[in-house]
Amino acid sequence: RRGVTIFDDLEDPPESGPLFFVEAPDGRTQMTEIMRVVAFRKLLRATAGARVLCFPNANAGKRDPRRAAAEGIMAGVADYTVVWSPSQCAFIEFKGYSKAGRPGKLSLAQVEWGNTMHRHGHAVACFFDAAAAVAWLRECGAPVSRAAYI
Repeated sequence: RRGVTIFDDLEDPPESGPLFFVEAPDGRTQMTEIMRVVAFRKLLRATAGARVLCFPNANAGKRDPRRAAAEGIMAGVADYTVVWSPSQCAFIEFKGYSKAGRPGKLSLAQVEWGNTMHRHGHAVACFFDAAAAVAWLRECGAPVSRAAYI
């Protein structure tokens, strides 16, 4: 499945673009990124329960660059890691809309990080829609029940 690539904010986009799935903006401009991740976490909890572990990947780089450098924080890391077995996990980036109604876009660092993880054989994707993200996790093999999100 191929995604839509959004490079408007990139000065020098990678030649290959994202090697991972990138969902097209869904047009729901009233939904911020935080609203979307809250919906995702609730839906994942309802469809998978304790069968998956989902956690955010904190990135304090913009808040405190000196501390980030000292801790070795890596630019572009996806918003969430989802783990469902000893060797199966996926990485999800979420995007929403600005107050001006503009859709979020992948940064160059996010594309490069996602491409690196994809090349290492990991499942990586970027979503606007919570239900689409949960359905994708099911396609990746996560123990997510189908009935709750269809």
